[in-house]
Amino acid sequence: MASWAKENLPRYATGSLAAALSLYFVYEGRADLTILAASIFFLLISIVDTVYSRIPNLANLLFLLTGLGYHLYLAGASGLLFSALGIVAGLSLLLVPYLMGGMGAGDVKAMAALGALLGPGAIFQVFLYTGLIGGLLGLFHYALSNNLKDKCLEWIQTIKAFAYTRSFNSLKPAGRAEQLRFPYAAAIAFGFFAYVNWGGLL
Repeated sequence: MASWAKENLPRYATGSLAAALSLYFVYEGRADLTILAASIFFLLISIVDTVYSRIPNLANLLFLLTGLGYHLYLAGASGLLFSALGIVAGLSLLLVPYLMGGMGAGDVKAMAALGALLGPGAIFQVFLYTGLIGGLLGLFHYALSNNLKDKCLEWIQTIKAFAYTRSFNSLKPAGRAEQLRFPYAAAIAFGFFAYVNWGGLL
């Protein structure tokens, strides 16, 4: 039981914190429709991703349509173009990590849906925060991993093998790499709330 709790601590800790922050920003962002809509979205997907390890396509689609409709209402065709560029930017930013197996398709769709609401410039800033926070969450995950010592020893042996053989084949993992088990919806939520609080990194 203790082992199970330790393995799942990153998942439930980060997911619960993201849901709590979302609730806070639902209250704080009542006067800003963008923050309010995003906070409700993150509240929903953080809970679902924590419990079921997936982000529902329906939630992503509805949020994407909300962003498109909001900007169409505000600025007509130019607003629609702004929102569409945000979708393309959000999709593109996480496409490479997805193709490398670092996250699920739902995470990419969630970033694209958020891009529909924020536009290309803001979604890039959220992406920067999300990457930094996601990296910290990954370290947290591996620090609590039961076989962290074995992984470190395996990594050292791999480096030694490469030093002796000079063969890049020795750097290839022997089996399928373990996937991070924390909900990446939480990392995107943290990235968004960091951007709301502190503005852009660049």
